[in-house]
Order: sequence, then C-alpha cells, then structure tokens
Amino acid sequence: MKNFSKIALASSFFMLGIGPAAYAQKKATPAPAKKTTSAAPKGTAGYTKLKSGLQYKIVKHGTGKKKPAVTDHIEMYIHVVVGDSVTFDSRKMYGEKPVPYAIVAPKFKGDPVEGFMLMVAGDSAVFKLPVDSLIKAGGQAPPGMKAGQTVEWDVALVSVRTDAEEKKETEKKNSEQKGIDDKLLQEYFTKNNLKPLKTVSGIYYVISKEGTGEKVQAGQSVSVNYTGKLIDGKVFDSNEDSAFHHVEAFTVEVGKGHVIKGWDEGLQLLKKGSKATLFIPSGLAYGPQEHNPIPANGILIFDVTILDVMTAEEAKKAAEAKAAQQKKEAEGKQAMQKLNEDRELKEYFAKHNIQATKTESGMYYSISREGTGENAKPGQNVTMHYLGKLLNGKVFDSNMDSTFTATPGKAPFTFPLGQHRVIAGWDEGVQLLKKGSRGTFYLPSYLAYGERGAGGSIPPNAILIFDVEVMDIQ
Repeated sequence: MKNFSKIALASSFFMLGIGPAAYAQKKATPAPAKKTTSAAPKGTAGYTKLKSGLQYKIVKHGTGKKKPAVTDHIEMYIHVVVGDSVTFDSRKMYGEKPVPYAIVAPKFKGDPVEGFMLMVAGDSAVFKLPVDSLIKAGGQAPPGMKAGQTVEWDVALVSVRTDAEEKKETEKKNSEQKGIDDKLLQEYFTKNNLKPLKTVSGIYYVISKEGTGEKVQAGQSVSVNYTGKLIDGKVFDSNEDSAFHHVEAFTVEVGKGHVIKGWDEGLQLLKKGSKATLFIPSGLAYGPQEHNPIPANGILIFDVTILDVMTAEEAKKAAEAKAAQQKKEAEGKQAMQKLNEDRELKEYFAKHNIQATKTESGMYYSISREGTGENAKPGQNVTMHYLGKLLNGKVFDSNMDSTFTATPGKAPFTFPLGQHRVIAGWDEGVQLLKKGSRGTFYLPSYLAYGERGAGGSIPPNAILIFDVEVMDIQ
C-alpha cells in the first residue's frame, strides 16, 4: 500500500529544515530558558540570545496568558529561511490554516521548540540559529544548508491548549465531522442506488463476493489488491493500475495499527477470496490532516480483494524468503554495477592520463600535495575545501564557487570524520589525507549516492569526482 499505510504526524523538525540526526541527541530535562548576555552577532541586533545559542525577538505581543509547556498543543503559522532561501512556508503549503504541533522537550541545543515555549497566543517572533551551532550540537545539516549560514524561523502563534483541552476540542470536532461524513455517504448511496451494511464505528461496506473459510482475525497477515478513490470518484491509489507504479500485492498484519483504522476494522469483515467495497468516513481514515491527494476530512472508498490470509508465523517466513531473494538479486545487480563503474573509471584515467590508487573498497584517489602531520582519524573534526563534479565534468557543488555559495572560500565545510555524516567515499577518502593535503577522490556510485542519486544534480548510479583540500584537523 504505497501511500496509505498509517502515517504519524511528521515531526516539525523535518518541516523546519532540521536534519533527522538532531534526534539522536540526549534528551534534556525541560527547564525554563536561560538568557545570556553574549553580544549578538551581525544581523541579530535587538535579539536576545539564550544559553542554548538560539536567538529570538518578539516582534508583536499577543493577548494570550499561557506559554506552551511540554505535552501542550499549539497552532502556528511558520516561515523558515536558510541563508537567502525559503525552505518552508506554512501559508503556501496549508493556505490560511495554522500548523498544529505537540510540544516536546527540546532535542538539541538551539532547538526552536525552546523559543516556542517563550510565546503566548497572538505573539509573532523571529528565532535564529547559526548552522555552525547546529553542527556543533551534533545535528546534521541537510543538503542546501551549509556552515556560515543562519536558519531563521518566523512564527506567529495562534493558540495554546493543554493536552486535556486538545482532546476535548478534538472529540468535539470529530463528533461534528462524523455527522457531516454520514450525511455525504447517505447522499452517495442514494445517488448510486447502494444499500451497504454499517458497522458500529461508522464504516459502510458491500461484499460482492463472499470468499471462503473464517473471517480475517487480528494478528493475521493479509495480502490484498485494492483501488482507493475519493467520494467524487477520483482514484488516488491502486496496486492494480500500473499508473501508480506498484502492482505487487500489499501485505499487512491486521489489527496492529499499521494501516488506517478503517482498514484494520474493514478487513476483519472479510474472508480469503472476498471482494468488497469499504466506505470509510474521514475519522477512520486521515481525519483533518491533508495527505495529498487526499484532502482534509476526506471520505475514502476502497475496492478490495483478499488474495491470501496467513498466520503471523507464515507471513514471517514468506517475508524472509522474499527478502532473501531480493537480497540475492540486489547483490548480483550491485556486483555488475561495480564492474561496469570500475571499467568506466579505468577508461577515464586512460583518456586523461591520470595515475590513481585504488583502495580495497573500490574508490580511487590521487594526492597532489602531501600535507603535514598524521592522517585524519575517525572522531576528528575535519575542515575542507572541495569541488564536486560528475564524470562528464559537470560541477554539481563547491564551496569555492559563487554559483553554489555566497561566500566562496570563506565557508569551509567542517564535519566529524567516520560518523556517517558524509557519503561513504568521503569518510574513507579523508582518512588518506593530512592537514594541508590536496587530492582527488574518484568515487563509484555505491560509495556516493547509489541508485537514488541526489536531488536534480546527481543522477542515479553516478560516479563522483571530488577535488579536495584539508584546511584543518581538530
């Protein structure tokens, strides 16, 4: 089921542009934000700097009385800028609907949640954090976010509710929406001359083929073919239509919350071989959350066929066998890819008269300046200048080129070596260098971005070439 397995609300840190590595930080005990008297850096005049490094300024004071605390729920409009680029704008993504967020304890130093907890409803504020501070705190700057830049969050806080208040408000809205959904479904049934059965929870269903054996039970794994559509007839997903690019049967363990509630309940109405249509009100689907192309409070209609029903143990064995086969196929494909890329690199070296050394992993490198001292070691912070290009010579990134950075040469890239903060070829290659070394890495795709590529600049299975210089090792 490509898009419609159970989806938890995405953490706002991805929405705000903070990389997932920030989550690995030790969870701190929440405490009132502490201010410091440190002088504000350029561009932050009038800001207050917290001990964590987060800078903030309240630009408009609201009339609210309560500041958000851990477990409270807020709604806000938020606009995020990194350097000169807007990375998120809630008004563009969600129209005039504020973004909901459940307050959790700050996950790292400078976490903007610390700033949210200083506001009251009606406040507008600006929060800033240098990307360097994020990196020093152990976070990983995502693509497009570089040392020397600043992340800025412009926030307008709309509401603050306790967890109890939020639950009460949610129950009220759900009750109202349930009545709206049922009315729309009744109109749909009348228009289409349908007489479905109804469950206590509010699901309607029609079984067109009964199937055999016992009904599906919680804990069993079910293989399903399905087509999902909205109440207006628009199909949003199917594993029977090649237009959606996943025509394999969908297998799910029923009753475990891995799919929307309407599926967990609806599948247990059916038997092996059953064909049915489930009419699922929004409260048993995705509720008020929009999951494009499913609108907020969208009623979903699924045509389903139960292909097979297995015990959990049978499903586990089937999944293991399938995984083993896929692994074997992937290994064979990767082995062939390695041979082809090694051949391409050797042809490139011959054409350009390049002498390069090959490592056991399959990367090649050359050193044009030896540098001094010892080679860089895992755990050390290494500061680099670099230029990255494809095998055809096209440059895709550089901190020495104004095409890619506003301050060429003045914003060297620093990262902790050997901690998977960079591609594998860099983690290996930099350990071959010393402070002051200059060299070139020739990285096969499996030591770079593999078959996925990266963004629009690095295609799948791309061999990468990096001209690098080690500026410092700490």
